[in-house]
Amino acid sequence: MKFPRFICCALIALTLSQILSVTGVRSQVRHTVIAASGDAAPAGGNFAEFLNTLALNARGQVAFDARLGGPSRTGVFVSDYISTSAIALGGNPDPTAGNFNFVSTPFITTRGDVIFNTDTGIFRGDGNRTVALVRNGDAAPGGGTLTPSRYAANSQGLIAFGAFITEGLNTEGIFRNDGTHTIPIALDGSPAPTGGTFLFFGSPVIDEYGQLAFFAGMTGGSADFGIYRGDGASITTIFAANQIAPGGGTFVDFGEPVTNKHGQVLALASIDNGAGPFGLLLGDGTDTVAIALSGRAAPKGGNYATGVALQFLSPVLNDRGQAAFAAFLTGGTSRSGIFRGDGATTVPIALEGTAAAGTTGTFASFGKINIGNDGRVVFIATLTPGTGGVDLSNNIGIWVGTSETDLHLLARSGEVIAGKTLIRPLSLGPLQINSERPIVWLGRFADNSTAIVSSDVVGESDY
Repeated sequence: MKFPRFICCALIALTLSQILSVTGVRSQVRHTVIAASGDAAPAGGNFAEFLNTLALNARGQVAFDARLGGPSRTGVFVSDYISTSAIALGGNPDPTAGNFNFVSTPFITTRGDVIFNTDTGIFRGDGNRTVALVRNGDAAPGGGTLTPSRYAANSQGLIAFGAFITEGLNTEGIFRNDGTHTIPIALDGSPAPTGGTFLFFGSPVIDEYGQLAFFAGMTGGSADFGIYRGDGASITTIFAANQIAPGGGTFVDFGEPVTNKHGQVLALASIDNGAGPFGLLLGDGTDTVAIALSGRAAPKGGNYATGVALQFLSPVLNDRGQAAFAAFLTGGTSRSGIFRGDGATTVPIALEGTAAAGTTGTFASFGKINIGNDGRVVFIATLTPGTGGVDLSNNIGIWVGTSETDLHLLARSGEVIAGKTLIRPLSLGPLQINSERPIVWLGRFADNSTAIVSSDVVGESDY
């Protein structure tokens, strides 16, 4: 079975203790609204809607993108919890090609520089100066011109990107850029470590050493598909089709990889003739371990399901080599759950049908997940209507914890935050190393407005 193709205005200083119409013991949470639709944007006009990209750096700065209500249509912004600044606007001067038509998908480095996409390429700005990293039509190494696609970046500001090549010897490739030079990591038609040549590529990711991990299809060798890591000098095979998989069977196909700062690579795989057919694998080019395999035992009873085409989708990885993932289950008391594993131990974070911390309800299903380097897992979940006073007005929330025994409820639909009733959380920002860092998320409210909110647990109260 083949795996399907698949990782301003001034700060509104409204901090308040959590207020919820539920009983029981729950954590006290402090919310801060970073930006809200309808507010004045720092470079003119208003925030109209936020675009789901939330980027954080180790200093706690938050970068985000938004649609605007005039004079610009889109913008990329950064907040330091004191003020919010515009980094780039759709309609402001592009230093190389007239005007940006749109700006989106920011990433923020440790020093506070913001990398972002535009219709003309990938740029970096600090609010005072904007520079082009790679643009449509730039010369491709080896000949031809580049049309870059989606990028990834590391905390130092190095970027990885895929690009199509026009009028060159190659038609596409994977590249790294340091702000001055663009270096090819892999090109179609070039030799693959598993034999034959590369044929096509997925979107690359990048670690703190500047190594790029990427999915590729090959022709003429021992593998049709693989996950590789390259640094511009050499390419290492992480996983490849027809290799023996941990637990038995052979790899068939892979999803897009996730990497951490150390170069460990996490990927979903389809497995033939094994206990699979799906697995979540962690590798570094030397060792490969299975984080989870469908058909194998799951913590707290039952097995990871085998007949689910979307098993183990959208996993996340921290710098300690811990992966957080959602899975469907069979043969136990729960039908799904969220887990954290490193290949040696697996910890249940939340299970369907069990009590949801901070409420009198039970978990029904799970949504978006993220993980911090301290092992905390944050996730969006729905509760079972009709149980413990749960209905469609209060059945969605955000929880965070390192295990099912220390979960905290951060926010829940029906709750009033800064004078507005939350309808549902929409997106989660990445977690940071420091467990004292708050969690940043995007929510939709009853007046159809959206807001970026920072939330942190400050204690426990009886309600």
